[in-house]
Amino acid sequence: MSQLIEIANKIKNSRLFNNFILSLILLSAVVIGLETYPSLAKKYYDVLSLIDRLIIALFTIEIALKIISYGKKPWVYFADSWNVFDFIIVAICLIPLNDTHYFAVFRMLRILRVLRMITVFPKLKLIISALLRSIPSMGYVIMLIGLLFYVYAIVGVFVFGATDPMHFGDLHHAFVTLFKVLTLEGWTDIMNVHIFGESVNENIQIISLWPFFYFASFILIGAMIILNLFIGVIMNSMEESQKELSQELNEIKYKDKDTDELYKHIITRLDDLNDEIKSLKRNR
Repeated sequence: MSQLIEIANKIKNSRLFNNFILSLILLSAVVIGLETYPSLAKKYYDVLSLIDRLIIALFTIEIALKIISYGKKPWVYFADSWNVFDFIIVAICLIPLNDTHYFAVFRMLRILRVLRMITVFPKLKLIISALLRSIPSMGYVIMLIGLLFYVYAIVGVFVFGATDPMHFGDLHHAFVTLFKVLTLEGWTDIMNVHIFGESVNENIQIISLWPFFYFASFILIGAMIILNLFIGVIMNSMEESQKELSQELNEIKYKDKDTDELYKHIITRLDDLNDEIKSLKRNR
C-alpha cells in the first residue's frame, strides 16, 4: 500500500503528468468547440464521443491518483477548495445524459471542464482568489453605483422622458440606457438626440447644453471613478493574496531549512559519536 501511495505521489507531482492534464483540458475545449458546428458534430460524432469519454476517464483517473496519494487520509484531498472544484466538474461529466430530461443542460455544463485550466496555473488561481476575496469590499462599491444609477435614472425620466420615451420612458428603460452609456457604446447618439433634437438636417442647432452635462457627469462619476474603485479593490486583494502566498512559501522554506539544518546536525553528531567509539576501541 505504501508503494502505491509513493507512486501516486510521484505521478501527481510529476511535471510531465501536469502538462499531460493541461493538454487534456485544451483537447476537451477543442472537442466542445467542434460540437458547436452541426455538420462537423454529425459527421464525426463517433470520434468526438470516443475522445470525450476518454478525456472524462483520464480526468477520473487523475482525481483517483490524487486521492490515493493522501494515503490513509483521503478526505484531505477535499480540504482544498480547488480540488473540490475539480471533483464537482468531473462528477457532472460522469452523469449519464441519454436517460435524463435535462440532456441540453448537462451538455452545456460540460463546458465547465475548460475551467479546470484555472487549477493548473497558479497565477490564475491567484487572480480568482483575489476576485473572491474582493467580493465583500465590492458590495459597497456596487451599492454606490446602484445609488448613482437610481438618481440619474429618475432625473433622466423626468427631464428626457417626454422627448425620448424609447430611452427614458420609464425607470427600467432609463436603467438600460444608463448601462449602455456606462459602457461608452453609442452614448453620443443618445446625447445628440437631446442636444440637437430629433430633426437632423444641414441647419443643425443646439437646443440645450443641459444633456451634455447630464451624460458627461454620469460618465465621469460612473466610468472614470467608480469603475476605477472596482479595479483598486481587486488590485488590493491581489496584493494581499500575493503577500500571503509569499509568506506561506517563506514559512515552507524556513521549515525546510530548519529540517535540513537539523538533519546536518544529527549527521555531524553521529559522525562525532562514531569517532569517539573508534577512539575508545583503539584505547582498549
